[in-house]
Amino acid sequence: MRPTATRATLAALTVPLLLTASACSKESDRAADRTTASASPSAGETSTATTGSPDPTGTGAYPAYAPQDYSYQLEVLCYCPQVGTVEVVVRDGEVTDATSLDGPTAGRPAPEFARLTIDEIIAMANDPQVAKARVEWPDGQDHPGSVMLDRIAQAVDDEVTYTIKAVEVVPAG
Repeated sequence: MRPTATRATLAALTVPLLLTASACSKESDRAADRTTASASPSAGETSTATTGSPDPTGTGAYPAYAPQDYSYQLEVLCYCPQVGTVEVVVRDGEVTDATSLDGPTAGRPAPEFARLTIDEIIAMANDPQVAKARVEWPDGQDHPGSVMLDRIAQAVDDEVTYTIKAVEVVPAG
């Protein structure tokens, strides 16, 4: 009778472990699928490995954003605390204010990871240490619409997407 009890105990301990391992492998598979899918940009998108990027020098780098005084809305999607849309104010090329507009932290100052200039986001896309960068840069626009970074190849939970919208340049004067 003892072997039966041992088998039942072993089964009770093994099944949850197998389910956990299965769930982890599925997440890894999904992460790998996202990475594979992002390797080929769709219409209107470019990647650091794709020709036709908005880089007139042909060096594979994305150009800097020229304005130094502007505001914009930033959404950061990652495995990090979600702060919703952030209104970022940039003066003299530095973030002077960043406030969550919606989500769980509406009206509060945004955390450091969401206090970025457009140039800082572009610099991350140009970083040679990033495993993969996919940049959506609409034709005729002087800044990207979104930047997706996979910082470490084959790692899970390190991807981050920055969506840039409602950019308003402060007129000189």
